[in-house]
Amino acid sequence: MFLFMIKLPKMFENYLAIIIYLIVLGFITWISARRKDPKEFLYASHNAGWKQLSLSLFASLFSSYNVVVSITFSFLFGPYILIPYLGALAGFLIIYFLAKRYKNYIFSPEFNNLVDFIKNKFDLKVSNLFNLSLIVVLFLFITLQLFINTTLFSQLLGWSKYFSALFVGLIVFLYTTLGGLKAEILTDVFQGILMLVIVMLVFMIDTSKITSQSVVDILTNQTILYSALSIALAQCLLLIVQPELWQRVAASRSLRDLKIGIIISWILLMIIWVPMTLIGLAARCSGLVENPSTIFYDILKTSAPGWFFPFLIVSLFAAFMSTLDSSLFAISSQLGKYGLLRRKKKSEPLTSSEERKIVKNIRLSMTIVLALALIASLFFANFLKGVFGLISLLTVLGLSLLMALLLNLSSTEAFIAFLLSLVSFIFAFFAGYINEAKPITTLYPSFFIFVYILLQTIAVRLYKHVKKL
Repeated sequence: MFLFMIKLPKMFENYLAIIIYLIVLGFITWISARRKDPKEFLYASHNAGWKQLSLSLFASLFSSYNVVVSITFSFLFGPYILIPYLGALAGFLIIYFLAKRYKNYIFSPEFNNLVDFIKNKFDLKVSNLFNLSLIVVLFLFITLQLFINTTLFSQLLGWSKYFSALFVGLIVFLYTTLGGLKAEILTDVFQGILMLVIVMLVFMIDTSKITSQSVVDILTNQTILYSALSIALAQCLLLIVQPELWQRVAASRSLRDLKIGIIISWILLMIIWVPMTLIGLAARCSGLVENPSTIFYDILKTSAPGWFFPFLIVSLFAAFMSTLDSSLFAISSQLGKYGLLRRKKKSEPLTSSEERKIVKNIRLSMTIVLALALIASLFFANFLKGVFGLISLLTVLGLSLLMALLLNLSSTEAFIAFLLSLVSFIFAFFAGYINEAKPITTLYPSFFIFVYILLQTIAVRLYKHVKKL
């Protein structure tokens, strides 16, 4: 009894919480890795039920990266942050309807990720281009996550950025390398529950500055409304090509499990929307935060009490790792299965020896990717510019894929559309047209591709019609 009355040092409390979290994580990893079955490692034996999928989808989306981004967008958009969440719902629904339409292939043993789907729908050259595009996207995303989180933990725990990067990177590397997708999904369930602790921040901030007039001022600001609509459209399109979500589709037991998992995960995201909005609004109305890029750190510094830090740190570790492991496994599985270029023309079930070889290649890819991303994250500078650039790239790829499917483009037409998507993004980003101060600029490459694909489709169909006459 006397021991519980002793006031523990603050740092001891923080480290004790981290140790307990790591012990539980290690136990889950042991459960996931004890069966030496490559199918468990590669796609969780295509046997994930709706309960696992619900928390896994939620955890893979609601990372510490997205915590920072959500609060930042709440600061910028106020109540209009609801609109991007509705955009996420639209993206979820599109993924579900694509899975339903192509269920004969998506729920077959050959399907493993989005690149497999592209290959089945189009051809080898299109899937190779898409594979390269997603590898770039995932590498940038991993680098951005490492930058955010090593900065965060160095500030909260007093660690150097180098130690923070090595520590969190090594933990994710160990359990993902040992357990693969099975470990990733099971740890997501545990991490998804822990991440709800972040919601408690809303009870610690001063919401007295939020007035009806301040809310009305935001709601009547058309610039804020258009910015939120732009992010919502981008959110919808980028989810369509998010490799981590497609891996959950590959792991799902059935279309029904996928449907229920999507519904529940979005409900969880909506529960998070309320406190995220209040936190961002309070920061905006208080006038204490001037730079949106540092809003999360400023809120912690001014609002979070000392006793809450152990819970918050563990929650942030969970939020960070739940998305980093998804991204790391997604890029490594693509590299492990195809390399940079896919040479196998036919889609057919893998043999046991092929699966074991892919597992070995994935583990090697994880090592190389994580090492390079850790180095790159130490040289990263502008957080918001990186976020908006990543959103823009994923958005234009998502739009190209959606239009290619809706308009039933040929493989050659789809290849040209995807290639121009990359070129338009590179030009817009490096020419300075994508500006973090104006969210609508993230859609500039998408506007160009939308017009191009429409004109291309009209021209091709007119040519075919004239040729028949």
